[in-house]
Amino acid sequence: MLNIEPLPADVMHDKDNWVGIGSQILSHFRCDFSISGIGKCIDCWKNDPCVPEEEMIDGLGFALGELLIMTHGGNWVFVTDSFGRTPAIQRIVNGSITYALDAVSKRLRDDSNAEKELPTLAEVYSKSS
Repeated sequence: MLNIEPLPADVMHDKDNWVGIGSQILSHFRCDFSISGIGKCIDCWKNDPCVPEEEMIDGLGFALGELLIMTHGGNWVFVTDSFGRTPAIQRIVNGSITYALDAVSKRLRDDSNAEKELPTLAEVYSKSS
């Protein structure tokens, strides 16, 4: 069974801290605070993994989610299922769920071109209605 609930205030505060860390990571790799900038940063990290992977996932994942919400609307939620509990963003118009942290994690661990893929993810998110 899938359970969706808003992020509590303390987790929202943590999310805001992670967005700040994501901004610092982007700056370190000389990337813009944008969706394609996050993709470029992921691609740069694959060649120079000087930031811990979990920090990349949390910092860039929360930054990606914030950018999608700022651009296309939505809210942060916790999704709980039989596998555990994870933060995600949810479109207000139709309730669709996007896992921004997982999107970053996947691209850190595979041989994708994240700079090209993340704008496509944003396009799909924007059209989910």
